Amino acid sequence: MNRFSKVMRRVVFATTLGLVLVGSLLPLGRGGYTTVAVTRAGYGYEEEITYYSDASLTTEVGWGHIYCNGRGTLTGTSTPYHTEDIINVCCGSVPC
Repeated sequence: MNRFSKVMRRVVFATTLGLVLVGSLLPLGRGGYTTVAVTRAGYGYEEEITYYSDASLTTEVGWGHIYCNGRGTLTGTSTPYHTEDIINVCCGSVPC
């Protein structure tokens, strides 16, 4: 096998590997990434989340709601300090 053939194989391999890696990191259609599914084995939870300013959980700074379809809303600010309250059990993407 000549030197040119070895170089071409390496270039093709590097290009293919690069395209596979870039394709796995790009967002899916219309600019959105895959939605994190709240459901596990067809069941999940609809939740209310309350965010607090610090670990003492005394000052509320935000509120969130996660629906059965995995989407959610946020009012205020999200922080690492939060509580979650289950509102409904979900069957797929709708409340049971």
